[in-house]
Amino acid sequence: MTFILTFLVSLGVSAAVYPLVKRLAFFSNALSVPSKDRHVHIKPIPLLGGLSIILGFLVSIVLNYIFNESFVANRELLGLLTGLIIIVIMGVLDDILELKPIYKLVFQITAAIAAVLVSGSRIEFFTNPNTLTSLILLNPVVSVIITIFWIVALTNAFNIIDGLDGLAAGIGTISALTLLAVSLLRPDAELVGSYAGIITAALAGACLGFLPKNFNPAKIFMGESGSAFIGFTLAMVSMQGTLKSYTALSIFIPVVAFGLPILDTVLAFSRRLIKRKPISQGDREHIHHKLIDDLGFSQRTTVLILYFASLMLGLLSVFMANTGMKNIGILLICLIIVTILVITFIYKPKRKKELTNPINSSFTNEEKDNEEK
Repeated sequence: MTFILTFLVSLGVSAAVYPLVKRLAFFSNALSVPSKDRHVHIKPIPLLGGLSIILGFLVSIVLNYIFNESFVANRELLGLLTGLIIIVIMGVLDDILELKPIYKLVFQITAAIAAVLVSGSRIEFFTNPNTLTSLILLNPVVSVIITIFWIVALTNAFNIIDGLDGLAAGIGTISALTLLAVSLLRPDAELVGSYAGIITAALAGACLGFLPKNFNPAKIFMGESGSAFIGFTLAMVSMQGTLKSYTALSIFIPVVAFGLPILDTVLAFSRRLIKRKPISQGDREHIHHKLIDDLGFSQRTTVLILYFASLMLGLLSVFMANTGMKNIGILLICLIIVTILVITFIYKPKRKKELTNPINSSFTNEEKDNEEK
């Protein structure tokens, strides 16, 4: 009941503050102006929608702190909130001023370091690849470096996948609910699962409350303030919850749960390195762009396809948590095969689909006829 109430309060607040956030976006001139090389919308859309998610999340957390005796301000919560303050400042500044990538990276690393120092949370071990049943304990310095990398990478992963109306908000909801389910399956769920469960329930509700105004056609975008907030929160709570449990299996569960953003990020970085382009340079080669440009799917259909893929990965990670190491080999093989098939299917030679590209949707019917001729 606590998780349900947390989810509903967060959802309600997130949805209710939308008009105020939209006015603030127009007042501060925080608008997303479309560009042909990356964007699919054709007119300026207000940013700062992430503030709806942030407010919904924070209100439900504060109410839990006041009325829920089992939810206390421990080091983990203080570390999370410390990092989130820095992330929110960065996100709002970027939505209004459009910060340079190097400045955003400095903010992200600073937030990750602050969160680790205050919370004491870090990735302390890896699964032994030779046995899959034992652990490799990490050197404390190496552990902190890997932890910071995990937080920064996942923060950026949700920013990278935030390329279509409702995509990041929907996948954020699915990912948070996945971690909620996993936290409830922990052997010590009554002790640790409560904290992770409340954080993920609050985040899921906040994302879902924002989604109706963000789904195609979007009335507002979450911007960096929203995508970075979602990624950072999920990165932290996965360490504080999932990665502290399930022994050797723990490292696989969040990786699978966040499989879609992680895959898209890895492909984006690899693609830019191969083409010798700046890592921070945006392009129109992401998975969602490929589904639209090469395969001719509409925005809504593309988003629903990616929702389904994220949901399947989420269910897979819950199944892994529930069955332990028994079927891990089969699951990993299936996951690798599916990943290869997806990459092969999506990254095939481009078709001429200019007429289905939403960026050209402002053409008149006569102009389209002339283009076809």
